[in-house]
Amino acid sequence: MTSQLDELERILGGKIELRDQRDIPGVTPIDGTEFLYFEDDGKNKPKKQFNLLLDSAGTIAATSGGVVSDGCCIGLPAGPVFHALSYHGDIAGWRAAVEAGANARGLLLARIEGEQFVISDGRSFPLSECKIEFA
Repeated sequence: MTSQLDELERILGGKIELRDQRDIPGVTPIDGTEFLYFEDDGKNKPKKQFNLLLDSAGTIAATSGGVVSDGCCIGLPAGPVFHALSYHGDIAGWRAAVEAGANARGLLLARIEGEQFVISDGRSFPLSECKIEFA
């Protein structure tokens, strides 16, 4: 007998991720997708910050795909919070846009490498020491 969750997944054509079972974006590689984290500006809600980041990128040269906010934030042990985003398609074009937007806004970027949260300024923290929250 199938459960209601199994039936929903069948109808929707994919796995439904339960809140308490979510993967941290960037821990598990996904072919054709790249994950980055941008520093919280301390002023705006995450959705507005995401939009400001892309609006600040100037001309976006990406030719395919897109970028989305991933609803996850990572807080450093004694420091800022970073918000997840991912992009697919023209990986190099979207990466350049995100980097340009972060640079224009004076924000750091970060990524996950194995068990480490690596920040663009050279610092690195074990993920186990960071506070992880999902929206």
